[in-house]
Amino acid sequence: MSNSEEINKHDHKDEILAINRQSKSDEGLENALAKGNKLGEYASSAAAIPLVLFAFFTKELAVFLALGIVAFAYVFGQSLSVYRFTKKKRHLAWVILGAVFTIYAIVDFILLAQGGFNPLWLRWWMA
Repeated sequence: MSNSEEINKHDHKDEILAINRQSKSDEGLENALAKGNKLGEYASSAAAIPLVLFAFFTKELAVFLALGIVAFAYVFGQSLSVYRFTKKKRHLAWVILGAVFTIYAIVDFILLAQGGFNPLWLRWWMA
């Protein structure tokens, strides 16, 4: 390799480093955030699943609905971000289902809190 080629390579490397330093994004930080999000998903699921089972078997409807709201809102948000990137219809279906079930669970939760209303779909469970 000639001396001029080495100088060219060095100049090119310096240009790339300068551009990287000027950019606002840090790939290492983005990678750490992505890993943290995945770990947060696992930790949240590990905490929520026993609570859902407890609420179901003890017939604590308010707790069950509150956890359902959180779960469906998560499905909505996760699916929406994936749909925006992929534009696949199956992700759009999850966006719609997540939104509908979140709204439905919120309405049921409010009605339950206001007057002890038991939703029709849970009357068999509460009997």
